[in-house]
Amino acid sequence: MKPRIPVSVRYLFSVYIAGILFFTIFRLVLIYSNFQEVPQVSNKTSLMLQAMLMGWRFDTTVSGYLLALPFVVLVTTDLVFGLKKAVLKGAHIFLTITYLITFFACAADIPFFNTYNERLNITILNWVDSPMFMIKMVAEEWSYLSYFFLFLLMATLFAIILYRIYRRFVVKIKAEPKAKPFSFARLGLALLAGGLLFLGIRGRIEEKSPIVVGTAYFSSYNFPNKVGLNPLFTFMNSWFDTFKEENKQLHLMDDKEAIKLAQTYLHITNPNPDYPIVRHVQYDTPPEKYNVVIVQMESMSADFMSRFGNKLDLTPHLDSLANNGYSFDHFYSAGIHTFNGIFSILYGFPALLAKHTMTDAIIPHYTGLPYLMKKNGYQTIFFTTHDEQFDNEGGFVTSNNMDRVVGLKDYPSEAKLSTLGVPDHFMFDFSIPILNQYYAESKPFFCQLATTSNHGPYIVPKDIPFKPQHPEVRDGVVEYADWAIGHFIDSAAKQPWFNKTIFVFVADHGTYEGNYIGDMGYSLNHIPCIIYAPSILMDAPKVIDKPGGQIDLYPTIAGLLHLSYTNNTMGVDLLNDSRQWIYFSADNKVAVADTNSIYIWHTDGRESMYSFRNTNVDILPQRKQIAVNMKQYAFSMLQTTQWLLLHQKTGPVQ
Repeated sequence: MKPRIPVSVRYLFSVYIAGILFFTIFRLVLIYSNFQEVPQVSNKTSLMLQAMLMGWRFDTTVSGYLLALPFVVLVTTDLVFGLKKAVLKGAHIFLTITYLITFFACAADIPFFNTYNERLNITILNWVDSPMFMIKMVAEEWSYLSYFFLFLLMATLFAIILYRIYRRFVVKIKAEPKAKPFSFARLGLALLAGGLLFLGIRGRIEEKSPIVVGTAYFSSYNFPNKVGLNPLFTFMNSWFDTFKEENKQLHLMDDKEAIKLAQTYLHITNPNPDYPIVRHVQYDTPPEKYNVVIVQMESMSADFMSRFGNKLDLTPHLDSLANNGYSFDHFYSAGIHTFNGIFSILYGFPALLAKHTMTDAIIPHYTGLPYLMKKNGYQTIFFTTHDEQFDNEGGFVTSNNMDRVVGLKDYPSEAKLSTLGVPDHFMFDFSIPILNQYYAESKPFFCQLATTSNHGPYIVPKDIPFKPQHPEVRDGVVEYADWAIGHFIDSAAKQPWFNKTIFVFVADHGTYEGNYIGDMGYSLNHIPCIIYAPSILMDAPKVIDKPGGQIDLYPTIAGLLHLSYTNNTMGVDLLNDSRQWIYFSADNKVAVADTNSIYIWHTDGRESMYSFRNTNVDILPQRKQIAVNMKQYAFSMLQTTQWLLLHQKTGPVQ
């Protein structure tokens, strides 16, 4: 008589098949929501089928982890005592809960990927200290909420299917013969099943390494590669990485070597032993104490602008400002989150990969723009449309020389449209009387206005003299954000301080618009930066082709104003100096760019390099030495930044 496969093994295999089916459905939804990213090449069908096969491998690995504990308990019970209904019920409850948690991650992963061009990872927890804010933001944006409904639907269907599987095997338990359950044949079948489970968890038969994120990268196209990943796998992988000693702080290179290289790159010939990157900048001409207004534009990728090739005419006002001011056309955000933008624009330091630099329990002191302005008699003020406590924005900038923070608490309650507070134009209108008051006090002012309307939940206000030209909601919101900027400039032009004010328009980061370079969502970091002051910049319009970034705004603005200062940041004056490369982060990767090419390094060690003229061909093999130099440049700057933070050397020189 042939030995029968243990009921426990058959039950777990049925659960596995059900789980794989639902993982596949989520993957298909991800593909559908990003269908424009399916490679436009002749072998796209083959690539996507390979991606689905790779997805099955990663889904099997995740399933193996979920099934491992029930396997040990059920199979042991089955072989020794005979499977009991109570034990099977416990396994059923455990598997239902764990699979539903995993499916929640799958649902959350889709909008996360649509925003950041990355599968779900630990950075989603950057906002865990503001849960209600995030819940409301999701609840108010249909495109986010729809994935929650998708989860509820899938969870309900899966729970029904799993319950039916459980009930079917309860019947099988009752039908099993009452003979002694153990036999060597059944043990052999159980061990074979256990071996297959172990192989599924490991994901590969090669002994050197189990399945890793890099395993999914089977092609030269970004989207098929990332489709194969399982979001729980990527989340847990990034979470476990945070416990590794080497990941608690950046260990890109030796601190002393990094500082020495940074000093060379920043042309520091006589370094201060206590403040190793300090440069003293002295101007012979008297200072020009013009007002400075920085408009930090939410998610305003350069890809939205006609200037950079967009054909939809979404940003006529921003394009006009660029055509009549200084436009920095090779300009990049330090990171891909708003807190990166605030940190780097105001204080001149880069994003340290995924680290949230504004939520430390003890807030470090920085110099940067607010410090310089206050030191020179300016009044400083920061505006946001929403709760200033989100991301610790208010506390951080207040601790670092912002005299006043205007946020949701200051606006009338009826003006609030969503969790993100008031719309952009309302914040701009609200700022005008306050800036008029500052001007009346005969003191120059430094103001930063952080917009948010170009972020979900996407809402175009109804009671304004503006109607979007494009029916697509995302396009309409960009149009509105641009209209609000034009509205602000029109309002400011009527004020007595306008001709004595330098306006800076810069994004906090971009947004993913399908612009890949390798697997880098280039449009997440390539942003506009425009300095506009028609009565002051007499040589405008002007295009600055040098590579630059948010970290450079502090010394660049100081140079425009002829304010002598001590530069204790990583920034350079892009109008009077230059940098060979600009470096920036996207959580788990670092990129280094000049005007011709870009080098990309991942935290798992993968690297690539591309020419801007051909972003589909990895030229790293032909440009190895240049890539080494670019990598060394970025690593030395980032490692030096971390050293300065750890040793509390980011503030005024003592």
